[in-house]
Amino acid sequence: MEVSIQARTDGVAFRRPVFQRQFRRFCIRLGRSLENYGRVKAARTLAFHGHYDVAKSLLEGQWK
Repeated sequence: MEVSIQARTDGVAFRRPVFQRQFRRFCIRLGRSLENYGRVKAARTLAFHGHYDVAKSLLEGQWK
């Protein structure tokens, strides 16, 4: 017994629940933040050891 999508939703427009979209957005932002934190920490360590040019290129590559 097949039922069309229109009949299953009873005329209500189908869309994903808001929670799933917000959680996905949160995960993407968290990933970006962690990557940014890792880049800054690596650049700081490189600069501490005297590799200023590599540290600078690491941070500049972030914004390109």
